[in-house]
Amino acid sequence: MSEEKLVKTSAAGRGSEWVALTQAEREAWDAFAAEHPQGNFMQSWTWGELKARGAWRPVRLALWRGGSIVAGASVLFRPLPGGRQIAYAPRGPLVDWNDAELVAVLFDHLRAECHRRRAILLKIDPAVPADNSAAKVALQRLGAVSVSTGHGFGGLQPQWVMRLDLTPDLETIFARFKPDWRNRIRRAGRKGVTVRVAETLADWHAFYDLLVLTGQRQGFTVRERRYFEELRELFVPSDQARLFLAEWEGKLLGGALCFLFGPQCWYVYGASSREERQRMPNYLLQWTAIRWAKERGCRVYDFRGVAPPQEKDSPLYGLNRFKAGFSPETVQWIGEYDLVLAPVLYRLWAGLLPRVQTWLRSRRGPRG
Repeated sequence: MSEEKLVKTSAAGRGSEWVALTQAEREAWDAFAAEHPQGNFMQSWTWGELKARGAWRPVRLALWRGGSIVAGASVLFRPLPGGRQIAYAPRGPLVDWNDAELVAVLFDHLRAECHRRRAILLKIDPAVPADNSAAKVALQRLGAVSVSTGHGFGGLQPQWVMRLDLTPDLETIFARFKPDWRNRIRRAGRKGVTVRVAETLADWHAFYDLLVLTGQRQGFTVRERRYFEELRELFVPSDQARLFLAEWEGKLLGGALCFLFGPQCWYVYGASSREERQRMPNYLLQWTAIRWAKERGCRVYDFRGVAPPQEKDSPLYGLNRFKAGFSPETVQWIGEYDLVLAPVLYRLWAGLLPRVQTWLRSRRGPRG
């Protein structure tokens, strides 16, 4: 993929520069995104590289002031028939939503860049709490369309998550777990369960095979094997991801794939076996991942998606019960919004998308 050329313009007369970043600004972007209050591994430079190995083209767009990035987004563009594109800023953009003028300037530029690339929409789902009134007002002024379902995970990224505060010491963190969870972690060790870091490609393949079986059992689809090989190639050397494997007498019982970016760690993929469940391997897996995140200086361990708390009959609610035992805080993000750039084509897209998604799911099966 060729490097993006710099595109600089003045921003509302405030001495700002709007830049499509090149590889030379990679460290500056990651430093900004990692420490931003809404920072997420999906806004990292490496995540864009991963998506570039598929159908997406990443463009990192930043607003500079006084030599520092103050707002921006890593935007993924995907071609559609007829020379059009869709644009998506996963867990973006990154901006201070309380600064109405900064938000307006940022979205003026984002809209212009997306128009220039012939996108019919820009989809966003920032990690902003649902009760952030400033963000809601800003999105309303922008004319953004809410497309969150309000059910299940709520969109491309989960709208409901659980987040564990890692700022206390490990002893305090452990003491806050529910008593049964502490006992199950200890029991896993007593019953011979061990947790190690996946070192080889064969380890990752074993995890993948177990993940596919887990998906078949629990009703979710799994990306192709090559996707996880690329995750390993891109994220593991820089210590941005780690795969933990729980075993008993050499038998794989579970796995947890976690991503680290700045002061946060995310538990993104989990696989579990039906065998030897009485040994509680998944409890020890999570405790091991939490300790790794704490050792890396993280302030938050994000368990990622759960069902809305009120949906106790949801098939996803078992995730709530398991994750809640570690005493995290349940957070509802603001949800998924579309900034419509081509109204007629957008209406066509919105009407066809559910049918296309159903058709794809029927064809791709458990390896999606």
